[in-house]
Order: sequence, then C-alpha cells, then structure tokens
Amino acid sequence: MAAEFPDEVVDRLTSDQFGWLTTVAKSGQPVPRLVWFHFDGAGITVYTEPSAAKVRHIQAHPRVSLNLDSDGQGSGIIVVGGTATVEAQNVDPREDGPYWEKYRAQAEEIGLADAMAGYGTRLRIDVDKVWTTPIPG
Repeated sequence: MAAEFPDEVVDRLTSDQFGWLTTVAKSGQPVPRLVWFHFDGAGITVYTEPSAAKVRHIQAHPRVSLNLDSDGQGSGIIVVGGTATVEAQNVDPREDGPYWEKYRAQAEEIGLADAMAGYGTRLRIDVDKVWTTPIPG
C-alpha cells in the first residue's frame, strides 16, 4: 500500500538535501548513513557505490527508513519507511535529470562531480509509511 504524503512531507522530501537512510545489517543492527536522495512523488531514489554495505543490507533486509532532520528543537521530524530494492547497476547518477538537477551544484562545489560516476548503483525505496512530529504553532 502506498503512503499518503501531507504537503509538509512533500515539501521536505523535495527540498531537503540530506537524509539518514537506515538499513539493517546481517547482525540485526540498524545502520544509518547520510545520503543524497530524490523524491519523485511516490518513492525515493538513492545512488551509492556498488560495494557499499547498504547494498548488501537491502538485499538481505529490504525494509528501510529515511529520516529527515528536525527543526533543531525536536519538532518537524519526518521519517518515511518502505521497501528498498537495487533498481539498477552500472548507471551514472549524473544522467538522472531530476537527481542531478538537485545535486549538481553541491557536487561541483565540494569537488565530487566527476566522482559521482562511481555511485553507479541506484536504490529505490517504495514508501508505505510516513511519521512526523508536529511543528508548534
């Protein structure tokens, strides 16, 4: 079942630059990793290096969550959960128009534009849960 996305969730999933992707290791330990991501209105795309542990974790335990930061005061937290898959391998995230539009300037600024070719594994998260903490006011 697909999740319903309130406007504030859509806004944050569209505008936030970073999220914490939590996968589950073979030991059962949850493992959060900071990632760049793109939300397309229904699901989330993340690119990663093919040898990254998160790829193995997802293949063994496909349930994941993506957490967005709070407003600094413990409010405005957004967490989405769903099933992740390895959607494609040997792809170039710079050829994914919406993703690269979101991250090109930042990648160039920090000197990662060329290195992004090494992030050739595309993960897809089909979101089926959304949790939020209210923003006061």
